[in-house]
Formats: sequence, C-alpha cells, structure tokens
Amino acid sequence: MLLFHRIPTMVGLALLLGLSACATPQQRCIAGATADYRTLQTQIKTAESNIARGYALHRQSIPITNTRVCYDGNKNPYTCQRTAFRQIETPVSIDIDNEKAKLAGLKAKLATAQRKAVAGTKVCRQTYPE
Repeated sequence: MLLFHRIPTMVGLALLLGLSACATPQQRCIAGATADYRTLQTQIKTAESNIARGYALHRQSIPITNTRVCYDGNKNPYTCQRTAFRQIETPVSIDIDNEKAKLAGLKAKLATAQRKAVAGTKVCRQTYPE
C-alpha cells in the first residue's frame, strides 16, 4: 500500500503554492523530500491516461485581448485593452508501445522514490519538530 495518496495535479500544485508562503520549515522540508515521489506519481498518471485515451494532450495558453472601458482616477472613461489567457488542449498521436515501456520504467522507480520520501520525511520531522 502506498503511503502517499494521489492528489489531482492542479489541486496539489495550487495548495502547495498557496501554502508555501506560510509553510513551516518542517512543511517546506517535507515538500522537498517528497517532490521526486510526487513528480513520479504525476508522470505515471499522465502515461496511464495517454494509454487509456490512445493519444496525449498538448496544453498551451492562448492570449486573448479584449477591448473594454476603463476609468481613470477622476472616473473619466477611456478605452483600454486587457489580455487574458485561455488554455487549449490539442490531441497528439503517441506510440502506445513506447508509452507502455515508459510507464513500466516509471513504476519501477516508484518504490525507491517512496522509500526516499518516507526517509526524508522522517529526517524533516526530526530536524524541524513542531
């Protein structure tokens, strides 16, 4: 049984970034000690999804500029532009056999990464007791 559970990538990243500013030294240490393990989990999930779909997804940000009405300090209106970004996903063909081989390699590394994460977490808790 795996000690760490999978957290959806975006939620985990947002949580990590949101808490990093107020994280304790122990929490920062644990985040560093488990980074490789979490990265492997993300890569495994991506490879499994690619195999299940039969293709990969390429994600990119597209800038979209909108013209709108803005107001100056005296509340006088003027035309201004605002750029926002939209994420798009494009299907990309993959070699399924190559993806399966990559997945097997990632899974082979997972147990070692988990042991290192557990050992690193233990060291962090000893070094930075709360």
